Amino acid sequence: MKNLYDVIIIGSGPAGYTAAIYAARANLSVLMFQGYQVGGQLMLTSEVENYPGFDDGILGPPMMEKFEAQALRFGTEMIPEDVTAVDFSKRPFTVTSDSGDYLARTIIIATGASAKWLGLPSEQRLQGRGVSACATCDGFFFKNKEVAVIGGGDTALEEATFLTRYASHVTVIHRRDSLRASKIMQERAFHNPKISFIWDTAITEVLGEDAVTGLQLRNVKTGEESVLPVQGVFLAIGHRPNTELFK
Repeated sequence: MKNLYDVIIIGSGPAGYTAAIYAARANLSVLMFQGYQVGGQLMLTSEVENYPGFDDGILGPPMMEKFEAQALRFGTEMIPEDVTAVDFSKRPFTVTSDSGDYLARTIIIATGASAKWLGLPSEQRLQGRGVSACATCDGFFFKNKEVAVIGGGDTALEEATFLTRYASHVTVIHRRDSLRASKIMQERAFHNPKISFIWDTAITEVLGEDAVTGLQLRNVKTGEESVLPVQGVFLAIGHRPNTELFK
């Protein structure tokens, strides 16, 4: 049967590549749809410090290149396209991409997650004009500017720390009075003179017409409102799974 594989993997992050390595080593025919943005979220990560085997850490993109090379070595086929449809109604399953239909006895879903947004109309309008969810992608454009990072987890502090390479100052805004980030990330941020914190605060509006000029803030405990002048705002409030294709 044409284009029939034992396993088709949708997604090319660490989970997808790990599945490909194990399946291919088991002598199964494996096809991976990598998507048009290959490598998952680690392609946007400045440095990975908690993965075994890299005592000095490793940048996200080189790490994903190693994952890909290992999967290829065991015979995984790869297509750098997005999957547009999946039919689970009969076996073998059908996976559709821009290049056609492919059949699979088994499908592994490894589509990862995408950044969450606040849901403000002004936030959506100013995306790409000062609003971002990727410091690694856009940090360079904020050289010597004041920026804000929204969130209180590891991602928020990683983004804030990375942005200090470029920005004149980084303000981390968190809606609680303590961080959820790991202790080592907190210590780095607290000891960085270019990072400050605003606690118990939510963003009610992103200010600016053609570009971000500030944030409208509201203290969640007192209700007091204020304005923070910034030229950039980076969202780091978590992720939602990329499962729309399967609903």
